[in-house]
Amino acid sequence: MVFYSIIRDAFMSGIKVELRNIKGQGNVNKDILSEIFKYTRNNRNDLVRAYCCIDTEKQKQSATPLDLSFVRQQIQDRTQMASVLSVDGILADPEIESWLFYDIDGIYKFLKAKNSQRTLSKYVNPKNLCKKDLQTLFKRFKKVYIPGKRAELLIRSLDMAKIVNACQELSDGIKRIISQANDPTNHLLL
Repeated sequence: MVFYSIIRDAFMSGIKVELRNIKGQGNVNKDILSEIFKYTRNNRNDLVRAYCCIDTEKQKQSATPLDLSFVRQQIQDRTQMASVLSVDGILADPEIESWLFYDIDGIYKFLKAKNSQRTLSKYVNPKNLCKKDLQTLFKRFKKVYIPGKRAELLIRSLDMAKIVNACQELSDGIKRIISQANDPTNHLLL
């Protein structure tokens, strides 16, 4: 949630973006529908676009992976959710920690690694890296990487513009959110 809060604040100022962390435990589709339902019930005058930011690795291990078609169909079938304009996915492949490697220099700087201790070539393809690789890198410098709120200092130290520019999925997601923010057309139910 820290990562997406920073992204929102840096790249989507002036756009109303509310974040919800469903943690990905249990049935992710029902959890997403529940959050959308609660929001639409409590904010009846708002038009809503939902963006589901999910690690693809976690989805492979889940008994109920994200199914946007199912979520969209459930929303279309419920008149109380008529204010939902769209539901889209922003998929971290394989997981959000992979995206952090787009600023490997920033990670090394955070770890206070000397230039002679850096092996940049090992981290050239973030799509092949994951949380375990980040934990291993931290361990090499006698530190511990713990995901979530505890990673805030690391995440805040990274160059988010560099990450967004290098990460196609994230960049496309931000552009989609910005382009759709004030557009009441392109409605899910039309």
